[in-house]
Amino acid sequence: MRRLIYFSAFAFIVSCGGETIIEPEAENPFTDTTSQVEILDTLPPFESIESNFNTTDLVLPEGFSYTVLFSERDDEVVRADGQKFPAKGKHDLSVFIPNPEFPDTKGVLYISHETSEAHADLGDGGGATIFDLEMIDGHWTVQGEFHHVDFSSIGFTDRNCGGSLAPNGNVLTCEETWGYDNEYFTKKGLQNRDFGNGREMWENIGYVVEVDPIERKVVKRHMTMGKLVHEDVHVMEDGLTAYITDDYSPGVFMKLEMERFCDYDSGQLYAYKQTEDGESGEWLEIPMDTTSLANCRKIAVEKGATLIIRHEWLEEIDGKLYISETGEDFFNWDRSISSGGTVPSWVKDHCTTEDGKYDDVYGRVLEFDPSTNIMRSYLEGGQFSDSSGVFSNPDCNTSVTFGSKTYLVLSEDINWCDRGRVSEEAELNKEFYNELYFLDMSIENPTVDDMLRFAVAPLGSETTGVIFLPNGDMIMNIQHPKASNPAPFNKSCTVLIEGFNKK
Repeated sequence: MRRLIYFSAFAFIVSCGGETIIEPEAENPFTDTTSQVEILDTLPPFESIESNFNTTDLVLPEGFSYTVLFSERDDEVVRADGQKFPAKGKHDLSVFIPNPEFPDTKGVLYISHETSEAHADLGDGGGATIFDLEMIDGHWTVQGEFHHVDFSSIGFTDRNCGGSLAPNGNVLTCEETWGYDNEYFTKKGLQNRDFGNGREMWENIGYVVEVDPIERKVVKRHMTMGKLVHEDVHVMEDGLTAYITDDYSPGVFMKLEMERFCDYDSGQLYAYKQTEDGESGEWLEIPMDTTSLANCRKIAVEKGATLIIRHEWLEEIDGKLYISETGEDFFNWDRSISSGGTVPSWVKDHCTTEDGKYDDVYGRVLEFDPSTNIMRSYLEGGQFSDSSGVFSNPDCNTSVTFGSKTYLVLSEDINWCDRGRVSEEAELNKEFYNELYFLDMSIENPTVDDMLRFAVAPLGSETTGVIFLPNGDMIMNIQHPKASNPAPFNKSCTVLIEGFNKK
């Protein structure tokens, strides 16, 4: 079936912030909105594929293909001093920044590394790699070298997870780390550093870090966003509000309100509290002293913040935020509730067992409306009604628009290979499989039956860092595949997926 795909001349695309289109006359070229794609029909962009719990390859619909662009260890990254070393792995966040002069055919790709390791050559903890892409003969290709981002100016950064392209053009990379004592880091072989501010090392790690992707320079670690298990951050178009997710159970949902455009140091941090009836909510102010910011979750819970079940990536669509809440099997919140934390409406409705305990096997997608402070369950995970599959434990998310239809694109990262999340054979062998889905956002009150399965990831891996390039091609990271898989999916890598603009 013939389709025409058109993207604006200026497209700024990030994984958790979705795909961004800026018209040439736009005042701010880094606004985070959804890309526009025009097609000649309103049919789905692909035919949904079947589940496959017996693959070491990346399974895609007919007519789609992949090419590996950047691979852990196979490719070398160059430091600022010119020395080269094998690339780090656990590729996560992807950000594409088009070249201002040639936005449709050239750009820079930023890839984060969700690692936590001692590394004398590329720096302890996490990291990031930046390289150039150029479209040649209709295909995006890597140009030049893979460049290392040096985080040593802020000591080091740990487990660079999700993040976004902020309206000022800089990347915000999230530290998804659980360290609340120095031993958490030193037992991994990471050096105990003096950060020069009189605080323990652990108090300086676990925030959001700003990076200039063009200069390949670290701007600052922003402690005003609080120490959390940071998964994602989304800055609104006006650059005055940042929403923050916490991959912890029980975690909290936070926002930073700023006085000036993308001036995070001028911000005030708040934690979300849902009303008892679930029909609205309020924001609880967090003290902005350094000790409080290092313990902001504890303070938020004591103030009555709403407890959440591991928030992952979040995506803005038409002014609302869609949050992947990945869930947790058989959890106990008694301690946090007794400290003051409140249970949200969707947990009461969907996660309470007959004996009054909590269990959240599949997770969900939440919808948050900043204009009303209403947070609700938008899509509950679970088994398809015809038993043809299961959508479970959403993680990375983004969005794309084809014609008049906007799709929320959701990657799984299952919590365990049991309870129907994989086939019986895969469960017996303790094998993990994750899938990627598209959901048509025009469907009212969607269920898992409305989802289109686009990809099955190689054994052991999850898909993450999903974005769309200016011509409609997809970038996807394959993270932590099983080491015994055949190459190329025996290590983390970044792949280009072609086919959307050829249908």
